[in-house]
Amino acid sequence: MPTPLQYLREEVGLAGTQWESLGADWHALGALWLRAETALCKSGRVDLTYQEISSSSIPDEWKDWMYAKLMRTDANRPADTFGQVFTEYLNGLPETTRANGGTIMSEVWCRPGRTGILGLLLCLYWQAEYSGAGNDWKVNLKVVEDIFNAILGQPDL
Repeated sequence: MPTPLQYLREEVGLAGTQWESLGADWHALGALWLRAETALCKSGRVDLTYQEISSSSIPDEWKDWMYAKLMRTDANRPADTFGQVFTEYLNGLPETTRANGGTIMSEVWCRPGRTGILGLLLCLYWQAEYSGAGNDWKVNLKVVEDIFNAILGQPDL
């Protein structure tokens, strides 16, 4: 995990008992995230501003977490319904977001750091932890995997 994000590893399910309990698919996604995160570091993109977060279409709980990380405070736990909210958000993304050579770089969160793709892992972790890691979680895991692969397929990274 990149040094600037080390302090977040347990909070997003990449260390501790969370890491152990989520299984091999989660471990593979964590490794893929690290590769995508490293690639995005070459993009020159920085953390989102408060205004960019506010005007984005990402789920409110994810926004609140980003605000908290920018202010270096603790974030609130998401509601039990967050898993459905996250599933609806992912389902609402254009298909071209997940395609190699597609529009992934136009997504507001397609950047490294606290306000970037780490949030996708956070949201998946929250879905598993607070909403039950059922079929939606497994489907969403694949969607996020496709997103990370689309990032890695960007020719200018």
